[in-house]
Amino acid sequence: MSEARTIRLAIVDDHPMVREGLRAFLQLSEDIEVAGEAATGEDAIHLADAVRPDVMLMDLVMPGAMDGVAAIREITQRHSDIRIIALTSFQERDRTLGAIRAGAIGYLQKDVSPEDLVTAIRQAAVGRAVLDPVALDALRGGEPRRESKPAGGGAADPYLRQPLTQREQEVLQALAQGMSNKEIAAALGIAEKTVKVHISHILGKLDVYDRTQAVLAATRLGLVRMD
Repeated sequence: MSEARTIRLAIVDDHPMVREGLRAFLQLSEDIEVAGEAATGEDAIHLADAVRPDVMLMDLVMPGAMDGVAAIREITQRHSDIRIIALTSFQERDRTLGAIRAGAIGYLQKDVSPEDLVTAIRQAAVGRAVLDPVALDALRGGEPRRESKPAGGGAADPYLRQPLTQREQEVLQALAQGMSNKEIAAALGIAEKTVKVHISHILGKLDVYDRTQAVLAATRLGLVRMD
């Protein structure tokens, strides 16, 4: 049998203790190699250029002229094959949308469980979106939760393979609002089986795997309203 692929990971956070804790835990996973660390957005760009990791964990609020969102945007423009997960203690709608629109493949809270973080890294490495449930609510237009930062210490641009039909646009908007297939069917006056067909076509046209990725791609492309 062939050996499992090793995921080269970079950690970007301005707090040394956070980086040390993440590194110590993640290096316990045989398929994850911590290939580098950075403490600022500017350093993150240099690290991406030099190391070319598969996945980057990116803090969004860091010292210096470039925050995490700006760093994500620059890195994904330079290296579309680097998958970036925004990892932060903040939960604000604008920041969530900024990170996703900049090219992050996922958004997680720093209180994510270690096991879920490892799973998210593995999912991101193969191009699957990972999104904190509360962050998904923020994308759908729910009220953001605002938290204070404790004291101390990518994905390629989405595109449409084919234009969406009017009905597919309506179904996509409903998905962004968090509606189930049954609710979509009732709202649009169509059969639930038909909803499933439309969703299948939407996933194919957006070149994504699931509903969450469809919402993320649609957000980046401006195909859905998030107000």
